[in-house]
Amino acid sequence: MAADTNLDDDEGINSINVTPLVDVMLVLLVIFMATTTTIQDSEAMRVDKPDANTGTKIEPNPHQILLMCTSDGSYSIDRVAVRGDTEEERDKVIKDAIAAKVKDDKELQGVIQCDEAAQVGAMVHLIDLLREQGVKKYAIATEKPKPKEGV
Repeated sequence: MAADTNLDDDEGINSINVTPLVDVMLVLLVIFMATTTTIQDSEAMRVDKPDANTGTKIEPNPHQILLMCTSDGSYSIDRVAVRGDTEEERDKVIKDAIAAKVKDDKELQGVIQCDEAAQVGAMVHLIDLLREQGVKKYAIATEKPKPKEGV
């Protein structure tokens, strides 16, 4: 009765080795994690928001327009850089974008996110542009202060 230990050619393979599949999936996971971090860093403007102890979290929603300014004087609307050779051209682009959103949504809220090293005038200018286009609600983006070391 030693015939039970021999494989018959008609039986075939009844199991699958999943080790190579798991290896491939882990490699893909690492690749996706690395590229997602790189994509997020390259698309967003680097803005070091000012610290505020009393800030509250506002969840992104379709009733908002995000206006950003950086320390080098550049602007973006909803994370898309504003192009223009002169200040008047940039203002026109910003006003047109705000007006288009206000036309679709009368309850639009402006969110101003300026770099901590940006000129205060740039932030005030963005608030003025929002008000000129009829936006009544706006917020200034801040972040919680980081805990001090050794305390």
